[in-house]
Amino acid sequence: MKTKPSKLRFFGYVSFGLIFLLSSITVYSQPDQESSSSSLSRVNFSLGGGYAHSESRRGMVDVKAEIQFSISSNIRAGLSVGYLSDSDNRHMGGNIGGMSGGMMGGMMDSQMGSFSGHSHNFRVIPLTLSLYYVLPVNPKVDIFMVGGGGYYLSSFRDISRQEKNALGAHAGFGFDFKVANRIMIVAEGIYRFVNLEGFTSELHPGFREGIDSEEHQEGFWHYHHHHEEWHFHEEHEDQEQMMMDSSNFNISLNGFSLRAGIKFSF
Repeated sequence: MKTKPSKLRFFGYVSFGLIFLLSSITVYSQPDQESSSSSLSRVNFSLGGGYAHSESRRGMVDVKAEIQFSISSNIRAGLSVGYLSDSDNRHMGGNIGGMSGGMMGGMMDSQMGSFSGHSHNFRVIPLTLSLYYVLPVNPKVDIFMVGGGGYYLSSFRDISRQEKNALGAHAGFGFDFKVANRIMIVAEGIYRFVNLEGFTSELHPGFREGIDSEEHQEGFWHYHHHHEEWHFHEEHEDQEQMMMDSSNFNISLNGFSLRAGIKFSF
């Protein structure tokens, strides 16, 4: 059984990374401006990555590629495709005791019995539309506020692969820092509101071993996502009742993303 960590731990995991570099850039010749170049450029393209934390999934890799178009000197529209991913090995439970081999590469606690099987692999592709309000601070620095929405395509793999999609919204702020004529470093933090519904818990063939070694029981384990713990069903139990007990669950992506990257102006 996994203990739910405090949300404050999120701030301890925050890190900026995954700075992407382009190997070749086509730069259009335009007069240099003393005012902020990112505000006046017609088109910006950015690549970035970082860390995401949500109510259901913690420690996700977050990558985004975006193209932005200037609507006015202070307003931009952005179209982006992203990638969120994480995996966990929550399939452990039971009390303290020795370990011995189990089915499907699992592990069994000699005191109460527990099963460790497949990892949960979770992947999301966000397709988003954003509006940016840009405030130049000086010729090298802009700050911005951002808000928008998107469509989130997700897949969750336990034993089988399940795919669910949902609409969501996001809002946040960040800054651009000019490091060359048409190259900037960008950093941003957003909060997203997305709920993916209707995933199904799956039954894992396994066994449970009691304190007495003769109390070996064959059956099925399933992970209860609401309680964040494993439940065991003996093999003689009614299959329909097993499926009722392994109820559907949702994955909430409500939470923060912090990203850093590089932006090119054209």
